[in-house]
Amino acid sequence: MSTEGEFDRDQLSSMKVSELRQMCSDQGLLVSGKKDDLINRLLGSEGPEEDSTEDANPEAENIDDAIDKMLARVRGEEEEEPEEEPEEEPDPEPEPIEAEILEAEILEPEPEPEPEPEPEEDPEDDPWYSGVITSEDSELVLDDDDEEEDEPSVVINLPSIAGLKENWQIAAAVGMVVLLVGAVAVFLIQPDPAFSARPLRYGDHMDFTVSGTSVAVTGDEMVGYIRESTSPTLDDVCSELRATVSGGTGSVTIRKGDANEIFHPMDSELEGTVMALDAYGRQRLTVEQTLTHDLSVDLEGKVRSGEDCTSTGWIREDNTLVSNAQSWRDITTRSTIRTDTQLNLLDSDDSLTTARAVVFGADELGSVGDLASLLLFPMTPIELHAFFGDTQLTKGLSSNDDITWDSDWRWSVGNEMNTENHGLVTQVSIFHYEIGRCLGHAQIDILVKNGYPWPVKQDVDIVIDKTLEGPNCNFVGSSLNEVLPDGRITIVATITETSSNSGSQATQWGSSYAGSPGSGEDVPGGQSQWGYAMPDQSDQRDFDLEAAVDCLMANHSTTDAAVALETGGYVWQAAYSTDEWNLSWVRDDDTAGWIILGARESGGCNLVDQDDYDEGTTIWSRDSIPDTLTLEKLEQRVLAESRYPDLETHMSSSAGNWEESVSYGYLLSVSEANDVLSSLPVDVGDGQVNVAGSRTWQDSGREHTVSFAMNAESSRMVAWYHTSLPT
Repeated sequence: MSTEGEFDRDQLSSMKVSELRQMCSDQGLLVSGKKDDLINRLLGSEGPEEDSTEDANPEAENIDDAIDKMLARVRGEEEEEPEEEPEEEPDPEPEPIEAEILEAEILEPEPEPEPEPEPEEDPEDDPWYSGVITSEDSELVLDDDDEEEDEPSVVINLPSIAGLKENWQIAAAVGMVVLLVGAVAVFLIQPDPAFSARPLRYGDHMDFTVSGTSVAVTGDEMVGYIRESTSPTLDDVCSELRATVSGGTGSVTIRKGDANEIFHPMDSELEGTVMALDAYGRQRLTVEQTLTHDLSVDLEGKVRSGEDCTSTGWIREDNTLVSNAQSWRDITTRSTIRTDTQLNLLDSDDSLTTARAVVFGADELGSVGDLASLLLFPMTPIELHAFFGDTQLTKGLSSNDDITWDSDWRWSVGNEMNTENHGLVTQVSIFHYEIGRCLGHAQIDILVKNGYPWPVKQDVDIVIDKTLEGPNCNFVGSSLNEVLPDGRITIVATITETSSNSGSQATQWGSSYAGSPGSGEDVPGGQSQWGYAMPDQSDQRDFDLEAAVDCLMANHSTTDAAVALETGGYVWQAAYSTDEWNLSWVRDDDTAGWIILGARESGGCNLVDQDDYDEGTTIWSRDSIPDTLTLEKLEQRVLAESRYPDLETHMSSSAGNWEESVSYGYLLSVSEANDVLSSLPVDVGDGQVNVAGSRTWQDSGREHTVSFAMNAESSRMVAWYHTSLPT
C-alpha cells in the first residue's frame, strides 16, 4: 500500500523511526528494518510482506553454515543468500510453522544446535542461530510509542561498585553488560596482563574496521543480572538477549608524551612517557594507549509479561555507540594503573546518553578478572610482543614446543599466505585450554605481519556455558564456573586493519625512574578497630556516626537495632546524607535490619523509619571485620583536588567540603565459608570494607550521577563513574 499521495520522501525522512514504524503498522506493512526500509515500504517501492517473510527460514541455514566454517573464517556472506544445510545435524530441525501474517513482523527463535569448532558433550541449542517463524501466539514489540519522546530507548546505567566484593556474581556479569552496549573496557575489569604490555613505539597507530560481530546471551539468570545492571533499558527483557554490531571502525594509538610531562629532573631520558595519577593520587611515569570505537549496534531479545517470560520479540535498532578508552601503564612494572573509558550512545530517536568510568587497576580480581577480560577483548587488538615475546613465529611452531610456556592460552603457527590487502602474512591460532575443557571454547585466529605490533586481522569465537562443566575441569575451571551465573554467552567478532603508522622511538619498558613513589609512600596509616560501627570522627558533620550510634543506644534503646548492637551485633553498612544516617545492622543469629535516624536542631535524634531485611541478606562475622581508616580520613583524600581532580570537581563545595546532595558511607562485605570461593585470588569472602559516595543533580535538561568507591583499609581508590541522561 502506498502513501505517495499523502507524504513524499522528504516529509517521511523528517519523521522519527518510531513514527514511521507506527505508520507501517497502521497500513499492515512490516515494521522492522532501518529508516530507509520503512520509507521505501510507505512509498510502495518494496514488494508485499509475504516475500520478506518467506526469506526467514533459509536465513538460519546460512548462519549455521557460516558457523561451521568459523575456523576457516569464511565470513561476510550475506544472510539473505540461502545455502543448503549440512547433511548431518546433531538433532533434527523442527518443521517451520506457517501462519497468517499479522500486523507486525514476528520473531520467534526456532531451536537448533549451534555447531562448535570442537565437539562438546550435550551442547544446548542456541536459538540465535535458528530460523525465524511466525506464530499467532507471538507478537513483535518495537520501540514503545507510548513513551515520552525525549526518553532514551537505550540507557547506559553503570551499576554501583560499592558492593563489588559482596555481589561477586554480578561482577562477573558486568563484562557481558559492557559487551551488550559495545564497550571494550569499563570500571570493573582491566585487560588481561598477557595482552596488555609490550615494547611498542611511541607514536604507533592502527585503524581498523569491526565487522561480523555479535553477542548472544541466553538463560534466565545470566540475562537477569544484565537486566539489573542496565535498568531501566532492559527491564522487560528475559531469557534471550542479542547485540549485533552491524558495522563500525576503531583505532589504537600509543601517544608520545612531551618533555614537560617528566616531573622529576633526573628522569629526562624517559621522554615519551606520560605522567598519570595512580589509585592513591600519586604521580607515575606511564605509557599511554588510546582505544576508540565507533559502532552501529542493534539490540534484540524476548520480553516479560509480569513475572513470566513470553515469546514476544523486542528490538532496538540503529543505535550508535562511540567509545574512547585511555589506559596508562607504569613504565617500570608494566601494570595498568588507570583506565578512563568514555561512552556516547545515540539511540534511533536521537536521544543521547553519556557515561565515563575511571578504574584504578583490578589485579585483585584474579580468575574472575581473567574471564571478564576474555569477554571484553574481542574488539581489542592483541599486542603481539606481550603475548609471544621474542619468539620467531615459523610454520608448525606451537606453545607445546616452548618448555617455559605456562599460560592456559595455547597457540600454533600455520601457513604463510599472500593476501590482497595486507601482503604476506602468517596465520596463528590461539585458544584457551581450560575454558575448552570446562566452559565451552575461546578461539582467536589472527593474521600477523612482520613489523606490525598488532594483528592485521583478528577473528574471535567464544562460547561460555557453565552447563558444559565435566569431569575434566581443573580447579581453576571449576572456580570460574562457580562465579558465573547460569546461562550461555556466545561472541563472534572480527577486526581488520585498514591503515597503520609506525612510531620512531621504542618504549622504555622496565626502566626505573627517580620520581616513582616508594613502597607505602603517601599511603595513610593509623587504622582502627571497630566498635559498634566503622570509626567516623568527621569534622564536617556535627551529627557524625558516633553521635548517631550514641543517640540510638540512649534514646531508642528498645529498637531492634539497639538490641542487636547491645548483644554483639554491629553496623555493617551506613550512609549519611543531609543530617541523616541510614544504618544497617546484623546480630549474631544473622537477623538483620535497618534504621534511619535524623538529627534534631536541639540535639539528639529522631527515629525516621526502620524495618527488617529478608533472611540471608548478610551474615554476622565480627571476627572478619578488618581494621580500617576513619571515614573522615578517607573523605579528605577524595576531596583533595590534587589526587582525583576530575572526581573532586563534582563532589566538593567551594569550601572544600561535600556538596550538599552527596551521600557518603561504607559497606562491609562478608560471605559464608566456601571452598571454591576461598581459593580464588579475588577476595570475595570475609573482611572487605569499601567506602562509597554518590551525587545526583540536574543541569540543562540532563540528569547527572557521579559515584565512587574506595578501599577503607588502604585508601586505594577502586573506581568512579559519571553518567548523564536526558531528563
